[in-house]
Amino acid sequence: MHMIRKLADSSFDQRSDCQQMLAVLARFPEQCRAALAIGAAFELPQIGEINKIVICAMGGSALAGEVVKRFATVPVFVHRNYSLPSYVDELTLLIAVSYSGNTAETLSALNTGLKRRIAVLCLSSGGALKEIAQRESLPYLQIPAGYQPRAAVGYLSLSLIRLLSQSGVVAGVDRLDSLADELTQIDTRCNPTRAIAENPAKKMAAKLAGKIPLIYGTQDNTEVVALRWKAQINENAKQPAFWNLFPELNHNEIEGLIKRDLLPNQEILLLRNDYDRAENIARIEIMKTLFGNYGISFTEINASGETEIGQIFSQIYLGDYVSVYLGLLNGVDPTPVPLIEEFKQLLAKDLKR
Repeated sequence: MHMIRKLADSSFDQRSDCQQMLAVLARFPEQCRAALAIGAAFELPQIGEINKIVICAMGGSALAGEVVKRFATVPVFVHRNYSLPSYVDELTLLIAVSYSGNTAETLSALNTGLKRRIAVLCLSSGGALKEIAQRESLPYLQIPAGYQPRAAVGYLSLSLIRLLSQSGVVAGVDRLDSLADELTQIDTRCNPTRAIAENPAKKMAAKLAGKIPLIYGTQDNTEVVALRWKAQINENAKQPAFWNLFPELNHNEIEGLIKRDLLPNQEILLLRNDYDRAENIARIEIMKTLFGNYGISFTEINASGETEIGQIFSQIYLGDYVSVYLGLLNGVDPTPVPLIEEFKQLLAKDLKR
């Protein structure tokens, strides 16, 4: 009841959300509309024959790669490291994505790719990545600056989705122009003015307060959503969260139910949409029965939207709202990421030695 009263306080978000993450979230549908326009206006040079895409990115920027992977017609590898694997060759399109343009791992991988003389596309809001692209005459897609990387997921992912769909390496993204309108419906239900009784994001945040969320998606479908929910709860709410996927979790994590007393505050979230394989739907239903038998609390989260990409982004957007409300309930400002910044400073000092 205490959590519900907090979220019902009309001034609560203004007092706690000092850097206006909720205001940024409210503009997300328009960000997505603008991102699609940026991608449509970009002329990708002829890149020749490719049989795979490697997207080099970290953190919030890497989610763009996961979204592309979800809808690609060629193999996509999201690479989160300094070097490049040996399979990156002349038939690879390497896409370097860094919102700031200064991500060390991404810049290192890009430089390795340039030495191998492979096709490259760069995406950032500026920074060293833009400088390298200009110096090396690389195709460069610039998006607006001024956001936290995780809050720029529309710019990062949908600009890429649009331009790659025009090149034929992304499919299943029908009616992109209606996506922003679909997301506006999520905002209408989840924004701070909507009372908790009618606000699914506030209700979910109240349910997760004091809990450890375990987010379960399905391979090659809601996988990208599960990863996003986990990362957003970590960064916005500053609390632990974990994720796993069907069918793999049925081969190992399921046994953790036996010693469920070790995680008395867990809450399992089951991501559902209209695009799961019949086999995974059966697995989810069986797990629901087992959760009941073992006294495990779980919540199903159904996607809205009339298209495949609409359902993916509707769940992403809902999760973003949940994570911000959860941060406010935790008494933290959702925007700053103090431990990440402290870590970067310590790493920079260490590497100078």
